Amino acid sequence: MTLALSASTEAGARLCALADVLADDLATRAAAHDRAATFPHASSDALRAAGYFAAPIPKPLGGLGVGSLHDLVVASVRLAAGDASIAIGVNMHLVAVRNMVRILGIAEHRGDDRRATALAEGLKNLATRGEILAAAISEPKQELLRPSTVATSVEGGWRIDGRKIFCTGVPAASTLYASVSYADAAGAARYGYAMIPVRARGVTVHDDWDALGMRASGSHSVTFDGVRLPKRALSGGFPAGSTVRYMERNLSAGLFHASASLGIAEGAAKAALDGVAKRGVTDGRTRALAAENAMDLTLGRAPLARGAALIDEHEAANPGASGDPEAVTALFVEAQAVKAVVGEASGRVVERSLAMTGGGAFLNGHPIARAYRDVRAGTFMNPLAANRAYELVGMAALGLDPWLS
Repeated sequence: MTLALSASTEAGARLCALADVLADDLATRAAAHDRAATFPHASSDALRAAGYFAAPIPKPLGGLGVGSLHDLVVASVRLAAGDASIAIGVNMHLVAVRNMVRILGIAEHRGDDRRATALAEGLKNLATRGEILAAAISEPKQELLRPSTVATSVEGGWRIDGRKIFCTGVPAASTLYASVSYADAAGAARYGYAMIPVRARGVTVHDDWDALGMRASGSHSVTFDGVRLPKRALSGGFPAGSTVRYMERNLSAGLFHASASLGIAEGAAKAALDGVAKRGVTDGRTRALAAENAMDLTLGRAPLARGAALIDEHEAANPGASGDPEAVTALFVEAQAVKAVVGEASGRVVERSLAMTGGGAFLNGHPIARAYRDVRAGTFMNPLAANRAYELVGMAALGLDPWLS
């Protein structure tokens, strides 16, 4: 028996207990939606009703007050064990919301009352209205630091034009959190984030998600054709091409992706062990596979916990700023190494779980068959897909200046 990760705070422990209950509920619908490649609206509704989407938002603003990244990703592991397709959409929502909470904390620490008030109001609205964000970041032939989706300044606001892919969870979303390129008042190119209502005129959600795994995730593509937004809808942002600023905004994303991979692996390993227990007879090969699974689960849990703890420590040490650029870069590189290590270990666990279970697990509808397909998605998720991750970590290991493209 291996020891699963546990929360480090009281708020985190409550969230993990909630995730366990919700995961059991999500699992009852997962197979049917996977087979039909349909989005599990009932699962999303259950998460919303429980307040899970507001987990990082401070309690005074209507959230669950889970400030620890470590505890958020531990809960995400447990949620993904029930249904990874819905869990990855939740994770992408939480990445965006947690960034907003972090920016709120920096504004409060600096005494920037105007910005803090605006951020607090936005977060309170997210929590009290039960709003769900879908990340609209990925694009065909993506250039990470310069989105091809464009925000053009027009009278009274912005016009948004472009196309996004892999907009996970969009069937349940109220708002698309979209990366855009725009020009500031001085004409300089910037990378920004636009909050775009899913039902806004000019937004088209294409019912086109048909993939090997994560089939119930609703990761449809979206087109923006002359979408008009008020000025306040475009915020944040940094100079286009800035690797460090991109890393800063995506510091935790790799760990949330890793948590989904680990959750899939834990679910598959448990299903395999349950099957062995029902048979009542083991052989040397089965025991070896079980031992290797236990070791790879340990291998996956340790870096995930450490990576999240390092980011928590960095943020606690830098309450009023993003922190030293070298530290941000080192943490991003570490998070990407964690994503790769956990993803690869999780894939091996699922592979062995299939071997331990036998032909029954090869049939569609079995949780291990679904896990076998779902676990492969982590390799392709930005930031960063595997090829880019290995390049980045390799450059850092060789003492070269890491960059992204």
